[in-house]
Amino acid sequence: MPVNNSQENVIPANISGLVLAGGRARRMGGRDKGLITLDGRPLITHCLETFAPQVNEIFVSANRNLGEYQAYGCTVLRDHHDNFDGPLAGLQRALEVCEHDWLAVVPCDAPMLPRDLVTRLLEARNSKPGKPGKLAIVPHDGNRVQPLFGLYSVQVRNALDKFLRVGDRKVQIWLDSLHPLQVDFSDQPRAFMNINTTKDLAAARQVFENHPHVE
Repeated sequence: MPVNNSQENVIPANISGLVLAGGRARRMGGRDKGLITLDGRPLITHCLETFAPQVNEIFVSANRNLGEYQAYGCTVLRDHHDNFDGPLAGLQRALEVCEHDWLAVVPCDAPMLPRDLVTRLLEARNSKPGKPGKLAIVPHDGNRVQPLFGLYSVQVRNALDKFLRVGDRKVQIWLDSLHPLQVDFSDQPRAFMNINTTKDLAAARQVFENHPHVE
């Protein structure tokens, strides 16, 4: 069922969006995480319902079950290779085709991601006009930076291509090379909860049972 991206909720700036759902998910037994059910709905549904209204076009990075993701009405992008090369490979594909100057990125396994994620990242960028332009803006949850929830300029594409060409895959190393602007999101402690293991999934189910309006 296509996601309803209500125009009244679309942010003023032209922003492309990417949901990362192309991983191998070894810690989940190889299951396609975007299609794992939480509170009666696939994780990708939770993600898109919150994220789609924040951007003007949306892509899903996926390497299997493409038809199921296409049913959401999004453009589905496969990696250039069939090696499950990680989130940077998905980011690379989206940067190649996005129509706007900025690309917002979120993982599919974060069912409680912030509803104001893109707005706050943009506000942080625009609040520092006297400083050199940052090509990456990322949230900090109070404990660590969350690079897979970032806002990236399309100008990072060449640097990312070079990084991947030499065989590097680690997101944090590439992010550090961009000297990103960090934005404090410590007021939303559950927002960046990732479901990487069955234990994480059980914890998320507990949160939804105790707080039915958590999203």
